[in-house]
Amino acid sequence: MKNIFVFYILLIASFSLSAQINPNELNDTELAEYLINQSCVSDSGNVLKLKSEKVRNVEPLLIKTYEEGPSKTDLNAFEQSCRKRFDMIQKALKSGRNYGLSEEDLALVRGRTWEDFYEKEKKNYVMNCRSQALLSLGRTGGPQAKKFLQKEAKNMKSPLQKTAKAALESVNK
Repeated sequence: MKNIFVFYILLIASFSLSAQINPNELNDTELAEYLINQSCVSDSGNVLKLKSEKVRNVEPLLIKTYEEGPSKTDLNAFEQSCRKRFDMIQKALKSGRNYGLSEEDLALVRGRTWEDFYEKEKKNYVMNCRSQALLSLGRTGGPQAKKFLQKEAKNMKSPLQKTAKAALESVNK
């Protein structure tokens, strides 16, 4: 319980701090990370007021994140966090409680291996990161972003085509 309370305090503090950040004062890498980690709602019309130099410098970083996914450092941190969650779930399952799940569902959850769990979680994490990169490009709204988003919005094979279209719409508003 104490850990949850500390977590909520840190969460609230991070929201307070993020509200006070001037994106133009961040270096390019920090700005790209800041944009990706923000709640980017595609229909918010929330295009940032960035200096043109910042836009020119950060958009290639966002495109790289979209194309390559999260960095090795981010993936390593995610894997550690994921391992803790998996271990916590396994411990809870061994407690004997059913948590409102049927016996069939409990058996399914108990049968998951670390590898299966991590593979699915990693896939979702990478897809979310790539999606956030697209939405961030929609917020920067520079020439590179427009060109890239137009290309991705036409890519019928992309699982994030709709996200690219939504980001492009926010640029064109």
